[in-house]
Amino acid sequence: MSWMLITTLIWAGALVASFCSETYRELWCDAFIGNWAEVSEDNRRRYGTVGSYLMNVLIIFIQIAFFLFFLFVLPFLYIFIGLPIRLYNNCLKKEEGNTISDSEESEEKQKTEKSWAERNIRLFHFPGKIPFDFDRDCYIYVENHYDERINRLIEIHWEEISEIFQRYNFRFIYIPRWKPDTSALRLANLKKDSDGVEVYLTSMTTFQYVAHLCKVLHFDFNEMESGIFHFAGFLSRDDRLYGRDIDSSRFTLFLMTDLTEDNIEWFFTEYCKVIENSRSYSMGGPYMSVVTRYTEAESCELCGKDQIVIADYKFPVDMKDMAENVKREIEALKEGGYYELLLHTLGSGIVDDLKGMELTPSLSRMQITDDFKIWLTDYDKEVRLTPLQKTLYLFYLRHPEGVEFKHLSAYYDEILNIYQVLSNREDWEKQKESVRRLVDVTDNAINEKCSRIKEAFLSVANDFIACNYYITLQEVEVRSEGGISNKRLKRVTLPRELVSYPTEIAAIKISRPQEKIEYIENRLADSNEWFERLNNRFYDKSYPKGKLVKVFTDFINSNSQFYAAYSKRAVLYTHIGMYREAIADNQVLIDHDAKLWSSAIINKAEALFFLGQYEEALKTAGFYFEKENEPDSECYRIRAEIYKKLQKKVEYKADMKEYKRLLKEEDKSKYND
Repeated sequence: MSWMLITTLIWAGALVASFCSETYRELWCDAFIGNWAEVSEDNRRRYGTVGSYLMNVLIIFIQIAFFLFFLFVLPFLYIFIGLPIRLYNNCLKKEEGNTISDSEESEEKQKTEKSWAERNIRLFHFPGKIPFDFDRDCYIYVENHYDERINRLIEIHWEEISEIFQRYNFRFIYIPRWKPDTSALRLANLKKDSDGVEVYLTSMTTFQYVAHLCKVLHFDFNEMESGIFHFAGFLSRDDRLYGRDIDSSRFTLFLMTDLTEDNIEWFFTEYCKVIENSRSYSMGGPYMSVVTRYTEAESCELCGKDQIVIADYKFPVDMKDMAENVKREIEALKEGGYYELLLHTLGSGIVDDLKGMELTPSLSRMQITDDFKIWLTDYDKEVRLTPLQKTLYLFYLRHPEGVEFKHLSAYYDEILNIYQVLSNREDWEKQKESVRRLVDVTDNAINEKCSRIKEAFLSVANDFIACNYYITLQEVEVRSEGGISNKRLKRVTLPRELVSYPTEIAAIKISRPQEKIEYIENRLADSNEWFERLNNRFYDKSYPKGKLVKVFTDFINSNSQFYAAYSKRAVLYTHIGMYREAIADNQVLIDHDAKLWSSAIINKAEALFFLGQYEEALKTAGFYFEKENEPDSECYRIRAEIYKKLQKKVEYKADMKEYKRLLKEEDKSKYND
């Protein structure tokens, strides 16, 4: 029908256009109106009156024949000629196992996945940082009423569902099958006997658990429809850089209304895939997993902070990432029934509300013996530490007020005295060097020691108990005339009346080096102010770049581990044509942390390009694209220029195309901001 309409329109248009010709109008009139008096004299003289009329009729007939050909014959020719070609192409595609292109299939899949996820997702936000630890790999079935259909499906297919989640290194928690490890109750101090608590924990329904969860998180219980509840992560005020400024904690609820007997495997597999795909974004997914691009320590370094300050921000991350044994210990606790999911994670307040009981750990006394062993006497267990680990731990036991890592060097003498007592077999110079390295928090030794201390206590008690003994982080807000600042104190929370020391340790003077601490703070303030001035000049186009290189060099000579300064000076070197010096500064950043300072890799490639070392430049640029998940337009432009010099036309065109595409997106983003 559409073909006939198009043909008719084309013919009508041609007919209208033909009437614009005076000669054609005469022919038309001659042929159909038969006005012999108005037939042109030329035609009559040439063909005669009858011949002129017959010629006109022939022309009109030919045009009608063309019209009928276009209307009826041509479509059949298209069908008969095109059908074998299409059949041949389809056979080829079937042989390849693909009826559409990979890109089309991928796009269609993404659209389907997105619409399915968006249709089922619900977002919940807790203002600020949640007051407990919640495992991001833990997924809990929740409901605000007993959903018989979904509960029946989970019960029947429990093993299959658990296996799907385990395949993605996730855990699916279904409260009716939750078997809490109540052995920890033996270490708890209950006002009433523990039988009531144990009975409640083992008989808790999903409905009851969700009610308490909503109370702790201040969520609307009525919105907790049947689905999978998940802690996605933290949202920050600037989620691209300042991860420490947490604005809210995000949770997701994925509704299970689409779940049926026939799609069990598909539903849970696709759910896990959505989470996994969302986590692949460097900025975190759109809703399933929110992950700030940089850690607190990394954002400090990028902004330009002294390494001794950064050490205080690395503490929580390194405690998690470095101590694999600690992680395995915690995993074992969770696999044992997630007892701490209620007691440690959600807090003892839940049990208070349930049974009117006060659940607090029954902590053991700690004795430092005469031969300097650490004994938890009521548990009859020894905590084994090396002399240097033990030195750091005893130091923090002696300072219940807490000490920031950046101030440790001020306590050098006290720490050295403790270490001398514990390691009297070592020579004096070796002792001093060990302590010097310990208090030099730009070296990662301090975080390694803290990790091993935590590991040692977890080997003798679960985390519900052990967290009172090992070194933990406590953030304290300090108000002054200069504004509000945060102290990141490291401390041991164990009540000191439970600790006893041998005479040799007790005799060591507890230092209060306030003047040294003030000196450290003043030096840090001066360095920050100095770098801020340099940074402002860096963006001042009128300031001579050659002169700025010199002042940056003076700063780096005084602050050799201020890595943001190397980054700025490398850019300046490139601008003034000192490419070898730019390469050297970029290499310092790459050697320090190639992933964090991935920009230094592409900057090095650019400097190599200007030196004419195109093969090496391409190799370096390739390394950059391996490290960086989100290359910007400029990075593609730089690599495109390298390809151009190497006469790689296909690669050059591909990178230039991506450069232009990203440039439009970046311009659009700036406009929207």
